[in-house]
Amino acid sequence: MKNVVPTTMKIANTWYAQLGFKNNPLDLRPNPKLIGLDRQEETVINHILKGEICFLNGLTGSGKSSMLMKIQRKLRGYSFIYVDAQEIPLTFDIDEAIKDSRTLIDKIRLRKAPSKPVVLIIDEFQATSPNLVLEARAKWENPEEQKIKAIVFAQISKQLKNVTPAFKERLGNRMIGLPTMDDSEMKEILRLRLENKNGNYYNRLHNETLNLLVACADGNPRRLLEYTDILFDFHHRKFGEHNPILTNRGYLINYYGARDILRANKVNTDSYVFLSPEEKARGLEEFNSRFNKTERSIISTLVKGPKTTADLAKAFGLGKKTIQGTLAALKKKKGIEKAGKYQGQQLWQASPHAKRLTVNE
Repeated sequence: MKNVVPTTMKIANTWYAQLGFKNNPLDLRPNPKLIGLDRQEETVINHILKGEICFLNGLTGSGKSSMLMKIQRKLRGYSFIYVDAQEIPLTFDIDEAIKDSRTLIDKIRLRKAPSKPVVLIIDEFQATSPNLVLEARAKWENPEEQKIKAIVFAQISKQLKNVTPAFKERLGNRMIGLPTMDDSEMKEILRLRLENKNGNYYNRLHNETLNLLVACADGNPRRLLEYTDILFDFHHRKFGEHNPILTNRGYLINYYGARDILRANKVNTDSYVFLSPEEKARGLEEFNSRFNKTERSIISTLVKGPKTTADLAKAFGLGKKTIQGTLAALKKKKGIEKAGKYQGQQLWQASPHAKRLTVNE
């Protein structure tokens, strides 16, 4: 007797449930699964352990909130107060917030203050009231109180506009910038997110599809997650229980299909074009003719990840003036671009166009 699939069988109402995920692995909200920010995370933790104020900045989607979430999970011996300055109520009271950060044991023992050192995190700092800044600083540096062990400010812009010159001086060089992620780090995010007990659905994305997604996201992890979600959601809604991602082990979401799906969802896909072997050969010829040997070596190094001017000077055995002149020439030729700062030093990365030219290098 043949097995018959009941016509009333319930189909999962989301792509991720259909593929065996409990929650959406491509959720845009902060997630502690971070890639490529180890140095910055270590620096922020070091400032907290030393009881200092530090300033964290990075573009939207660069991983600020996710990194702060990960740090809170790591430092179990501290009590954290997280404040989103864009949503802070007018009735916010920092003393009450400190009191509320007490553990259950603290409350049972009727402690008036938390037993763990308090760390204040103010996200979207540009929207913070100057009065709150002054009050927080007083509770950090006043020797009679010192209710706050350390403070971390975070925002998109590198410019601190709502603080006094004296505060900026007090902050000093404790400013941590989050660089734009390189291509390999962006792909690693998807690899980590798309794995479950059934396997890793990252392997259902053709390599050229991955290149397209990364190029369209332009270093922004949130956009990368959003665009990848669009591809999986499309297959679930179009094919239902016959979704080839679920039923066909050899199925890959190819470049052309991904491109058309993204375009239908108003995503600009012009930043990456799949090249034939002949086109790749022409690109390599252009790469060799446009850049000299040293410039090509620097670009190839930067394709692997951002580096500071000092890092490059050391790697290639070049003097300060020579490396600065070489980087200036590369920038003019559109071979490199800025990628934020690390501990006050400029980071450089290969430009998208240079990356495409080096595909066969």
